Amino acid sequence: MPRRFAALAAALAITTACLAPAVSSAAPAAEGPLATSQDTGGFRLNLAQVGATRTLTLPGQNTDLPLVLAVPAGTTPVSIIGDASLPAYVTGGDIDVLQGDRLISRTAIEGRGRAPITLPLNGIQVDDTTASVELTLRTHLRTDGYCNFDPLDGLRLTSAEATFTGTPTAPRSVSDFLPAALTKVTFYIPSDPSSAEGAAAVRLGTSIVAHYGSAAPAQIETRALARDATMAPPPAADPLERQVVIAGNLPGGLTLAPGGRYLTLGGDQLENEAEFLSSNIAPLAMASKAIPGNPLPAPQLAREVADLADLGVGDQYVSTVGWPSVSFGIDQTRIGRPVHDVRVQLIGTYTPPPSGSGGRVVVRSGDTVLDSWPAEGSGTFDRWVQIPDDVLHRFTAVTLTVERGDTRMNCGDAYRSSLSLSSAGLIESSAVSSAVPPGFDSLPQALMPRTQLAWTQGDVADVSRAMMLMTGLQRLSVAPLGVDLVAMADVDRLRPAVLIAANGTGLPELTLPVTSQDASAIDVAGVDGQPAVINEPTTPFGSLQVASAVSGSATTLVATSTGAPELLDSALRWLSADPERWNALRGSAMLMSKDLPPVFFVSPAVPEPAHTLSTGGRIGIGIGIVAAIGALGLGVWAALRRRARGPATSPH
Repeated sequence: MPRRFAALAAALAITTACLAPAVSSAAPAAEGPLATSQDTGGFRLNLAQVGATRTLTLPGQNTDLPLVLAVPAGTTPVSIIGDASLPAYVTGGDIDVLQGDRLISRTAIEGRGRAPITLPLNGIQVDDTTASVELTLRTHLRTDGYCNFDPLDGLRLTSAEATFTGTPTAPRSVSDFLPAALTKVTFYIPSDPSSAEGAAAVRLGTSIVAHYGSAAPAQIETRALARDATMAPPPAADPLERQVVIAGNLPGGLTLAPGGRYLTLGGDQLENEAEFLSSNIAPLAMASKAIPGNPLPAPQLAREVADLADLGVGDQYVSTVGWPSVSFGIDQTRIGRPVHDVRVQLIGTYTPPPSGSGGRVVVRSGDTVLDSWPAEGSGTFDRWVQIPDDVLHRFTAVTLTVERGDTRMNCGDAYRSSLSLSSAGLIESSAVSSAVPPGFDSLPQALMPRTQLAWTQGDVADVSRAMMLMTGLQRLSVAPLGVDLVAMADVDRLRPAVLIAANGTGLPELTLPVTSQDASAIDVAGVDGQPAVINEPTTPFGSLQVASAVSGSATTLVATSTGAPELLDSALRWLSADPERWNALRGSAMLMSKDLPPVFFVSPAVPEPAHTLSTGGRIGIGIGIVAAIGALGLGVWAALRRRARGPATSPH
């Protein structure tokens, strides 16, 4: 990740991404038909596609993990499969699958490291109303002695998938066009798209990602069709893939093609139709054609004060041997705007430690202690804790622990203690014009609740770029992100915006972190005088940059290049190839040159947050003077002297 340099009193940071061994300008390959299951003769989906995660962790010797898995119509869940791994000292155990109080299956786990495992789901009941199953995984692990078990260890199930029998049924009405599990969605627009057609495609793509949340399809593509009376796309290869044709010359409303092959949006209310499909009134569209009524309300700002429950945090209770601990997260996207001066009210109970044991209640975010106080005999707490701005992230993890100095852990001498946290604790925060933290970590909350979207060409390529940008940003947020398409000349600098100028021209006056007039001399915001570096030979690049709010203006995300639109496309495809890369973005600019990995840059005008993501791509943070030759991944960057410090750990 980033390297920080000082150039004549200016600090720069550049990161060469090591998240992928190489960069390809090709689009992600299509998955094709559903992956078949050799055991059942049906098909399988990874758990991320059905609303969970591909890695399941069950810490402790006896642990419950509730899951809700989507079930496509016409199919039956058969099993959960994956690779189970246990701590070296665990001799074996069992894992149960329960639905309510009913035992669905019990599977033995062998204590031999990592091994394939199959958890049968025979007889599990599917909720037809929600097209899902609710179940609980429960572990019972064995060791040579009770006291030999570390409560932080446990079972890990990796590469987890769900297997199904049956064939997903084709949609029969507009209301069931979006399946319970969606593997891919392709948008078709005319080869000469209007602004309304392009805006509708981007809005619908963004709302579909918001609708599916963590289970949103990794593949979202935009393609062109010749404008004619039918505009029928080629057949989809996957029964859980969906195709949407958007064209103003088609009949008005949302129309399902015969056999449910694809959906068309037509007429002069395209954006309203796009908003309708994933709305909570879409289930009322019970026919093969639907004409929405009045436009749906736009996303609204959250209130000034919300409780933990409003941020998705439920009541928590833990009982364990040793120090009990609970965790929760403060998600700025749930608040619906960038904030600072965050305070959280912690309300709960704990097992009172004996007098003189040195018991304390400690609140941390990562390695930073936010607050602590002596544990009292009442066993209750109600305390406000401040989250400093330099600790605040898009998602800030907070951990509450009851610690004591006389913990007994000898066999037969261990004790159990408990800790609870109420979801009724309040959250207070103040709105801020300059996002905290700055740069990519300020997105998408700095663009909420609605952002302007503007492009210079408005062709299929621009619509595709906007689709990759807005769906990528939406993946970072639980709350929906509103999008308003405007002309580039009409962009209001007092409102947040996403601007696309693929060839580098046509942007309003902005101060970007990194600029280059000739793809050779590179200027850096905040560094006056001569260029920060001159590349020989000239090295064009595409970039994604955050122009932070200054002088009353709002945050602006800019997608541009030094006259090389194909390099901007390479950068966006690289991000889209793995949705997790959006969450890993740091700094204020991402630059992509030909045949090299992307580079991340931290502007001296936008200091890097104190806590940044730690990955294998981090090289270190250095302070020195720029003078000699180094790589931007493009050309010439340098540092005469560097002093490296270890990367801080991010809670998210």
